[in-house]
Amino acid sequence: MSIPEIKDIEKDGIIPLEVSEPKTEDEPEIKPFLISYLKYNNKLCEIDGSLIRNCQKKALLDLKKIGKNIMDFDDFGNNGIDTIPVEYRGEYKKLFSGLHEDVQIFEHKLQSTARIFYFLNEISRIFYIIAITQAHFETDKTRR
Repeated sequence: MSIPEIKDIEKDGIIPLEVSEPKTEDEPEIKPFLISYLKYNNKLCEIDGSLIRNCQKKALLDLKKIGKNIMDFDDFGNNGIDTIPVEYRGEYKKLFSGLHEDVQIFEHKLQSTARIFYFLNEISRIFYIIAITQAHFETDKTRR
């Protein structure tokens, strides 16, 4: 886009929209994260009936924050969204099913044992939800 000439800016006392309104396509840092269910693990899903009602509401409110207020990684903490890394061990291994081995999964605590598990593509600003669960995952379960 070329810079408009001064003579082109004001016609009939009106400033054209292309000069007066910011272009978000050229400024990706002002776009919030998009929320994607592309990698959602239906086998681990508990949002249907297992989540306690308050927990369902908190999940929706937190997802709303992410879709409206989160512009970069630092904004997660500033908006009360946890970025607790999840390690590939114990029952947490189920979360990594079908994902690339280099993916860093995070968990966000909703309340008690309820969690949103997710990973990010910071370049594309996509928040991929893997699972929303009420059940607690054991990390050091010893089988006999």
